[in-house]
Amino acid sequence: MKPIARISPTRPLAALALVALALALFTLPVAFTVRYATTSASWWERGFEKYDATRRTGLPQDEVLRIAQETRDYLTNDMERLSVNVDGEPFYSEREILHMIDVKRLMARTFDAGWAALGYIVAFVGFVIWRHRRRAPKVLARSILSASGVVALLVVVLGVIGIAGFDAAFRQFHLIFFTNDLWQLSSRDGLIQLFPQGFFFDTTMLIGGVTLAVDVTPALFAGIYEWRQRQRLTPV
Repeated sequence: MKPIARISPTRPLAALALVALALALFTLPVAFTVRYATTSASWWERGFEKYDATRRTGLPQDEVLRIAQETRDYLTNDMERLSVNVDGEPFYSEREILHMIDVKRLMARTFDAGWAALGYIVAFVGFVIWRHRRRAPKVLARSILSASGVVALLVVVLGVIGIAGFDAAFRQFHLIFFTNDLWQLSSRDGLIQLFPQGFFFDTTMLIGGVTLAVDVTPALFAGIYEWRQRQRLTPV
């Protein structure tokens, strides 16, 4: 009678750790690129110039930049409500202000996820070094190649979906991450005048490009390491 093959209990844990690594390698660049796009004056000004925010709002450029500065500050400060006035009147409607409360909470969770992803990556590398010692470079290289392959595939798939049907993808994003319909605004609202859908398309492409670049870089080094190791082991 053949002995029953035993499955090592560490294999499912290793697979789970690898999946978590792929998730972390995806989340980290996404979170920090979102932070850049949320807090960068130059990125906002580029969008204002490209989509002619002064014409859309009917305000001079210095007023548009002031509104943008106060809006950016709100996303990272401790204020509960966004308050921006133009000629003594609120620039944003009550619906927009309530939506921005939701946006601010989502941004905070995104930033926290980025730090958590960074912490996991550091812990993963530290554990592999401690567990495998001399074999750690090889294990890390293979882990990075596997995880990066998953991330690259995910980014490409999401990119194709975004480019092929951004309107539907944009709507689906809001349905997933917001529990109300406050995000459904009109062209008369200040948020839409400052940030038309094209602005969010550009930002999405930026996030995808940075994520892919950050993912490919360590995979490239890991691939070079693996190739050199094989070369050393191949008999001449």
